[in-house]
Amino acid sequence: MDASFAMTNKKIRYWLGLIIIAWGGFGLASAAVISVEIRRSGDGFDIQGSYMSPLTQCQAYALLTNFSSDEPSEGIKSSKMTRLADGIIRVEQLVEDQFLFFSTRFESIIDYTEYPIRGIDFRQVKGYFKEYRGSWRLIPKEGGTLFTYQAFILPESSIPMFLIEHFMNNRVQQRFEKMANRANQKKDFIPERCQ
Repeated sequence: MDASFAMTNKKIRYWLGLIIIAWGGFGLASAAVISVEIRRSGDGFDIQGSYMSPLTQCQAYALLTNFSSDEPSEGIKSSKMTRLADGIIRVEQLVEDQFLFFSTRFESIIDYTEYPIRGIDFRQVKGYFKEYRGSWRLIPKEGGTLFTYQAFILPESSIPMFLIEHFMNNRVQQRFEKMANRANQKKDFIPERCQ
């Protein structure tokens, strides 16, 4: 079977759909559309995704740019934020991740360019991939804010393709679900800059 055909079938099966997200852990649920599309682009991958949140655009931007959050994040062992210039932040993290039976530990350095209230662009300076760059945009909608994501990932050639495809087919969707859930849990929190 042709690899691009297999990727298209997997894309259809795994990435688009309706999921139920728990509100506040009390059993109340809301339907949220999470869309993720992954396409091969040369030796890399183009990823586009989005999810709807009940947050205002200001709340969404505050959540998106909370680089120094004390909340635990999966796989992140340490994190340090440095402001390089107005609107540019460097985030250095020590990350531990597991793909199937393989455990990895690496340093990640990503520069973020802020576009107040509208979103951010990002570019990996050092990390797990040869290249990782993209953006988040926040689009106000009736009843909340749409988070949209686009990125290009160029994996290290030393990483076996089956591991990359496993990550793409399983982990990306799960991470979007977790982000959407986190946004829903923050719907009643109004950051000081949004008051």
